[in-house]
Amino acid sequence: MAGLRQCCATGSLHSGEATGRFATVHGLETYIADAPNGGANNGIIVIIPDAFGLALPNNKLLADAYAKRTGCQVFLPDFMGGFIVPHEVMISFKAMSAPGLLNNLYKVGHFVYLLRWLPFILFYLSESKCKPRIIAFFKALKENEAKDKPVGTAGFCWGGKYVTELCWDQVKSKNGKRLVDSGFTAHPSNMKYPGDFEMIVLPYSCAAAEHDQMMSPEQAKQTKDILSAKTAKTKDSGVEHEFEMYDGAHHGFAVRADEDEKVEAEQGKKAEDQAVNWFKHWFAKPPPDVSA
Repeated sequence: MAGLRQCCATGSLHSGEATGRFATVHGLETYIADAPNGGANNGIIVIIPDAFGLALPNNKLLADAYAKRTGCQVFLPDFMGGFIVPHEVMISFKAMSAPGLLNNLYKVGHFVYLLRWLPFILFYLSESKCKPRIIAFFKALKENEAKDKPVGTAGFCWGGKYVTELCWDQVKSKNGKRLVDSGFTAHPSNMKYPGDFEMIVLPYSCAAAEHDQMMSPEQAKQTKDILSAKTAKTKDSGVEHEFEMYDGAHHGFAVRADEDEKVEAEQGKKAEDQAVNWFKHWFAKPPPDVSA
């Protein structure tokens, strides 16, 4: 049961009304949360979301919070090409971990429902389909709206892998500049340990859940050690990293924490604080761009 509780698709919908707007940005439907002054004077943040993407209200509410608290413009693009994982998937995963004889009978139906969606999720959210959209979007952003502004990117679960790769700083814009200045991830999925973290060269912040089948305790310690060692070597040259472990939290807590579970909901807000503080810090003083 614990494994199901920690699955990437578990969680709940959050209350609140999104206040942003929709527009087509570089070919992708995008939710835009403007800074309180209606501009993007402090920079631009791009969210690469979890598997529920643009359709999940939680992701739009998080974009609103980032914009309000950082004074930045926040983009939440549809990197999944219109594919939507329905909210009911979360309900079914939650039902699979419910105790009791009667609930066990319902689990058969929920299991069949989840099995029906799995092939579509694996196909439409594959790296071969989504990564080209992500790279193209960031390139176009850096050559247009963010030509003279810092760019931060936040990734959750499925999106954490791509934020990590952007912080490798291997892909450049047409004018040779880096695509992002800093990155934040919460409970990233599909990571390769330790290689994906060893390749990070740009400021990178990670919020980890204590209970996470996508990042075991051993992998969490390894990640923390790698980022700490990197900071020790590069701090004097203007690049730092951080790793925060959230005790009692489960995979998905930074986006989909159940608001009725007080401890986990509070941990989710702390992860939001971590991201906001990270972007404010690096937008005020971006790391040196040796490739420019």
